[in-house]
Amino acid sequence: MEAVNHPSLPARRNRNSASNPVWMDALRVVLGLFLFVKGFSFLNNSSDVYYLLSQQQTIGELSKAPFFFSVVHMLGGLMIACGCLTRLALLCQIPILMGAALVVNPQQGVEAGNRELWVSLLVLGLLLFFLIKGPGRYSIDHKYFRSLPTPSHD
Repeated sequence: MEAVNHPSLPARRNRNSASNPVWMDALRVVLGLFLFVKGFSFLNNSSDVYYLLSQQQTIGELSKAPFFFSVVHMLGGLMIACGCLTRLALLCQIPILMGAALVVNPQQGVEAGNRELWVSLLVLGLLLFFLIKGPGRYSIDHKYFRSLPTPSHD
């Protein structure tokens, strides 16, 4: 069955992440690289991360959490930067950023001087933005996983 456009309605465009502007792809790459660097800094400052987490939790295996956060940030950041399984990588980042934005960083106060809180909220917002908008045309997802047009049988 062939779709017929009504004359008074505008033609419907097929909208996907490949139609995103190039600046969105650049922003996605910057976000991924930022998360990678942040994961690396968690490895260097794992005792500080452990201290902040121990203020909130009484879990015995809490000593492995900074390593877990580092690995998720580094792998997920590279996946986001390259656009490889982007939405999966974004979904893995969101719980960590929600914990940082809603539990850990507000301990220093919700004020303009708490830079880590505002950075966490900004990154969380960008993660949600790209979760909705998609990876863009300059991504591995677009190159290998986009739906190819089906041949018409006339």
